[in-house]
Amino acid sequence: MHEYAVTQNMVEIAVREAVAAGSKKILEIRLVIGDLSSIIDESVSMYFDFFSEGTAAQGAKLIFRRMPAKLSCIACGQEYEKPRSGFDCPSCGGEGRLTDAGREFYIESMEVE
Repeated sequence: MHEYAVTQNMVEIAVREAVAAGSKKILEIRLVIGDLSSIIDESVSMYFDFFSEGTAAQGAKLIFRRMPAKLSCIACGQEYEKPRSGFDCPSCGGEGRLTDAGREFYIESMEVE
């Protein structure tokens, strides 16, 4: 359900930025979503249709780009994408800890007219 609030905020930001740039219509919004953010693309799309109605964002195409979770090895410092299971470093076999990569949710860019 947290998609409700973040999508509402995203639409407000997109419309505000488009208006500030002198645009009347948003054609496309490119979003970056981290795999650890637990945000579901389909839910964002559904709420986007609701919140964008009657705004400059209505009818805009959403493009999602997923960012993988990354780990940093405690033993050797190697940064790597999280494997499907476990946290083992591919370089030394040490244990990795999660970094901030993979927690993203932001507007990367917009196409306006």
